[in-house]
Amino acid sequence: MRNIRVQTESIQLSIYCNIICQTLQRHEKLSICKIVTFSYLIKQNRFLGGTIYTARNTQDIIYKGISLLAGDFDGFCNSVPYILKALHLLISKGIVDSENGILHLTTKQLKLDSIYEENNFMKKVIEESKTMTDKQFMKEVIYNV
Repeated sequence: MRNIRVQTESIQLSIYCNIICQTLQRHEKLSICKIVTFSYLIKQNRFLGGTIYTARNTQDIIYKGISLLAGDFDGFCNSVPYILKALHLLISKGIVDSENGILHLTTKQLKLDSIYEENNFMKKVIEESKTMTDKQFMKEVIYNV
């Protein structure tokens, strides 16, 4: 039984490491609270199948993106420890650097297999979120979860 838990945790950590690296490679810099939220949303997007919003949406795009968390409090809370462990692993191995709560890759030549692709809508949400403070962003996340 313990072996299955260890294997499950290893798989979860590798998934989130991949998502974090892909996201930072594409968007260069993100805060810790935003990378935690978007990592979970990118992973969940693959299992949800269809998308509610498309890249054509332009108004209130951050709020629409965060609203994808609605009703998934338990899933989000259960995933946060894995995401934080993945971040710790990436930082301790020198793949990701953290300065004042802002994360970025230490190398541009990281080769990744894209397992969990972010769709065009999520790309827009992440880019637009850079204009929002972390405090306001987390208020919206808490309100929606």
